Amino acid sequence: MAQPGHNMQHSTMDAVMMSANMSHHTSPAPMSGHEMGTNGHDQGMMMPMMKMYFHCGYDDTILFKGWKPSTEGAFVGACFAVFVFAVLYEGLKVLREQLLKKYSVSVGTGTKTFHNSYSSETMVAETYSTVQPRMLSGPHFLQTFLHIIQVLVSYLLMLIFMTFNVWLGLSVVLGAGVGYFLFGWKKAIVIDINEHCH
Repeated sequence: MAQPGHNMQHSTMDAVMMSANMSHHTSPAPMSGHEMGTNGHDQGMMMPMMKMYFHCGYDDTILFKGWKPSTEGAFVGACFAVFVFAVLYEGLKVLREQLLKKYSVSVGTGTKTFHNSYSSETMVAETYSTVQPRMLSGPHFLQTFLHIIQVLVSYLLMLIFMTFNVWLGLSVVLGAGVGYFLFGWKKAIVIDINEHCH
């Protein structure tokens, strides 16, 4: 059984030794698998670093290890998929609002008679009443499920934007713009207080 202080001292000593090796040699000594945390397997290569600045190109990994376009055509397809994903995200926000209005507002019709000195008129008018939602109701479960999906999609879009790839970022922004154009005119609320990532 390893002692907690032993591993910390060992890794500190390794860092000091590696620093000393680097100051005497032009290239650093290769690290063993134990020092890299790979359980003793020496991989012999370093993982590529993510570019932390805006850049163009098509060699970025998008969300998952397996989603790394290798050709320009595949990258254009990935940008289109991200664009559609952003459009659907805007549609999901409007859908949630429409469902909330549908289940929280009851519409009824009634007649009202107005009298004035010359005549009396009868008008048919719609009346709206707000129904207080219950926690253990079908509409609330549906809203909760859609909220989870909205949060997940918003964070996935944020992570795609954070690849700092200009084309992927434009796909997110343009998709959100087109989605708002297609669905946003149905919204009653301009400022969405349920927004998580933008």
